[in-house]
Amino acid sequence: IISMLSVRAQQHDNSCEMWVDSVINTLSTEKKIAQLISIRTYSNKDESYYRGIDKIVKRHKIGGLCFFQGGPARQAELTNRWQDLSDVPMLIALDAEWGLGMRLDSTISYPRQMTLGAIENDSLIYQMGCDIAEQLKTIGTQINFAPVADINSNPENPVINTRSFGENREKVARKSIMYMKGLQDNSIIATAKHFPGHGDTDSDSHHTLPVINHNKQRMDSLELYPFKTMIDAGLGGIMTAHLYIPLYEQRENRASTLSHNIVTGLLSDSLGFEGLKVTDALDMSGVTKYFEPGETELEAYKAGNDILLLALDVPKAIKLIKKHVKSSDEEMEELNRRVRKVLKAKYLAGLNKYIPTDPAIVSEAVNDPKYQPLHRKLYQSSITILKDPDSLLPLLPWKAGRSAYLHIGNRSNGAIKNLIERYMPVDAFSVPLDPGNMKWDELGDKLEDYETIIVTLHTSDKSMKNGYGITAELQILLSNLSQQHNLILNYIGSPYGLMSFDNLSGDAILLSYEDNQTANDMLIQSLFGAYDISGVLPVSINDTLKEGFGISRHATNTLRYGCPEDVVSFEKALKPIDSIINNAISEKGMPGCQLFVIKDGSVIIDKNYGYQTYKKEKPITGSTIYDVASITKVAATTLTMMKLYEEGKIDIDRRLSDYLPDLRNSNKKDIIIRDMMAHQAALQPWIPYFRNTVDEKGNPLPDFYTEMPDPVHTIFIHDKMFLRNDYPLAIYDTIRESELRETNEYKYSDLGFILLHRAIEQLTNQPLERYVEENFYHPLGLNHIGYNPLLWYDKGKIADTEDDQYFRKSLIQGTVHDPAAAMLGGVSGHAGVFSNAHDLGVIMQCLMQQGNYAGLQIIDSTVVHEFTKCQFPLNKNRRGIGFDKPLLDFYEDGPVCKSASPSSFGHSGFTGTYCWADPEKKLVYIFLSNRIHPSADNNLIIKENIRTNIHQILYDSLY
Repeated sequence: IISMLSVRAQQHDNSCEMWVDSVINTLSTEKKIAQLISIRTYSNKDESYYRGIDKIVKRHKIGGLCFFQGGPARQAELTNRWQDLSDVPMLIALDAEWGLGMRLDSTISYPRQMTLGAIENDSLIYQMGCDIAEQLKTIGTQINFAPVADINSNPENPVINTRSFGENREKVARKSIMYMKGLQDNSIIATAKHFPGHGDTDSDSHHTLPVINHNKQRMDSLELYPFKTMIDAGLGGIMTAHLYIPLYEQRENRASTLSHNIVTGLLSDSLGFEGLKVTDALDMSGVTKYFEPGETELEAYKAGNDILLLALDVPKAIKLIKKHVKSSDEEMEELNRRVRKVLKAKYLAGLNKYIPTDPAIVSEAVNDPKYQPLHRKLYQSSITILKDPDSLLPLLPWKAGRSAYLHIGNRSNGAIKNLIERYMPVDAFSVPLDPGNMKWDELGDKLEDYETIIVTLHTSDKSMKNGYGITAELQILLSNLSQQHNLILNYIGSPYGLMSFDNLSGDAILLSYEDNQTANDMLIQSLFGAYDISGVLPVSINDTLKEGFGISRHATNTLRYGCPEDVVSFEKALKPIDSIINNAISEKGMPGCQLFVIKDGSVIIDKNYGYQTYKKEKPITGSTIYDVASITKVAATTLTMMKLYEEGKIDIDRRLSDYLPDLRNSNKKDIIIRDMMAHQAALQPWIPYFRNTVDEKGNPLPDFYTEMPDPVHTIFIHDKMFLRNDYPLAIYDTIRESELRETNEYKYSDLGFILLHRAIEQLTNQPLERYVEENFYHPLGLNHIGYNPLLWYDKGKIADTEDDQYFRKSLIQGTVHDPAAAMLGGVSGHAGVFSNAHDLGVIMQCLMQQGNYAGLQIIDSTVVHEFTKCQFPLNKNRRGIGFDKPLLDFYEDGPVCKSASPSSFGHSGFTGTYCWADPEKKLVYIFLSNRIHPSADNNLIIKENIRTNIHQILYDSLY
């Protein structure tokens, strides 16, 4: 095997040499020099600009282009255009330290290197390099001017700063190598910068020439260390810096880029580097301040550089360098050596078989969702805890008490409130970084009554020069809040900003290094225990917060919010589901819907489709809530029965009449609660209670209703319809007196759950809606679920249901659709709950986790198992206790999909809703719609099995 590999390597080397020979033999001296020149270009200019680049490429046959601003598809198109004009394929470069997004719009921006410096798992950085390499190749690029291997030992460094991995030489070297290998293992030339080390400067080489005055021991042990280790690891390229370093170069104002002592003597001769030596941009003030265009390129060439980057005057550069190399045979030989090196790099990058890119697929390819899991993981892994002596983290809703969220920053960031409210309700406040003393005082008064205050402090738009916006007044506010409340401070920005604090206040302090949507999402998820927190400081802040410091915390079993690509490709799962849902909407099977899917504790789909109505005025959002109809049976009544059973307050194997004595003299005296909740108690399916209260035309009878509320009529049916207060008793009497069916075989019925509502309230001595709020919804941090939403929610965010012309004679919005539940005051055991998909998902995840969520045991695991198992399979009854279960014998058009495992459980709702949990597959599926708008006769999603077909697609895709 070794012999075979050796032969193949030799064949590869021979092929490379043959190609290099074939190319260099066609080049004149001018064209050879041009192979070493790379110019600046853009893909967001006009045609006249592009024609100017055409002329340079055709006339001078330059060796490379370095793109800056623009977009991926436009760059790919221009790359094809200019490669077509070149006799020898050009090396296309991008300055993509944090991915294509550093230079191009509509592309992914990965974390800055300082953020990566906080990550303990360096393999993530390798994978990032692989992904960036793949994206670079997609747009036709062969060289990335990354990673930054500078050790940022100066907090006031204006040019490197957060572009560095940090101040620890070992970590900078190790992480640089991982990034490098990710690129080079995927045929992209990595170019470490800025040699011999730009980390300890307080001026910017884009505008002046910084001076480094360190001795040899310091340079050898610190600045040069990452470059040495990368060279040993096979580094492909190094970019020299525009620095004046008297240790190596005695000529005053001679940038290291133009220094033969540094580029050749130090880098090549001393360190043995044989890869591409690339100048930093030759149009920067660090060199142009002291040399004219053309002369700069000549000096860079004489220093020993292989690629003269961003030459300002190509014709003059070629002319002056030609004169220099013609001076001796040795110089001509040296030119040939460098050209061969560049051509070899082109061969190894695949340019010997150059294939144009397809601009039509570029934008979609570089933004492929497959890149998102790593993108998110990188940000999450960097989150760093700096303080938490009382172990407040992770923050758990049931421990937090009444909570507020305070945003401090100059940019609008309302999205963070929405992220927080996935875990718990908060009241939100927002102030700029420097609102003035009066505003600080007013804010303190407003926050007085809260137990916990979550602060996000945003400083990313500030710098060291202005103290990152950290004023004395701000520090006083945070100190006061910390003394009076549980203060969770989330500092978002450069870690160097923490140096501006005299005392860092907060009962718990987290550091997130960047201020963008993904970083903020991962910060909030980590705060609430969705992920382990393991980040460490990449730089030192003070004597206490040293480089490498970080407090670790383990995740709880709260939900994580990811994306489909965490477990499956978009094409395989979400695309066919999108097609089904969008078709159902276009066919008016429903105006819109919410889809929510959890796999292995991670939300992989949280998507909203369509509108609240067919008028298309209000799009469905995550805050839209739906009447979930019979899902109430499990999301309220069954949960309550489980809790009461666990506490020994009710026995489901006893008669219901033991808890409702008025049933003892009825035909329902012997009904067992377990039988009734499994729908085999011989009860009638339903009773149209409202018909006795309206005339033949459906108009409300004055014996029962008034148009305005009064002491006797307070049950709200709609704006001009108030029911008599005693009518709920009539409903219970009707049920008590109703006939039983002849057999007790399985038959779905609402009646038993209406009776359970009454029994629950007598046992708990409190309204059902309050009991479920206090025992389930609030501890779980849910704020989009409950009965009678018009009392606690914005009506505009409640999806309409039916335009009811048989009872209420009006469009129903915000009141329960089910007539019986409406006549019971909106609260019943069988219907009445409104929710969004998220909150139902949390409840189902909690049940799937044996009643435990976010570290809180909501219901005992043995009770969960008892209620969710099939109760009477020998009776051909698939039901659990309150829960629906998979079919015992599957048949098409059934209410459950074929692949649902025997341990799974859930429920559906008449309004077009569905929730299901599968412990065996660790899958939760929620589908909410208002398919009955504007008419309950609309049964398309039932006829087409939309809900169960989507469920089946999930199984087919994920397993």
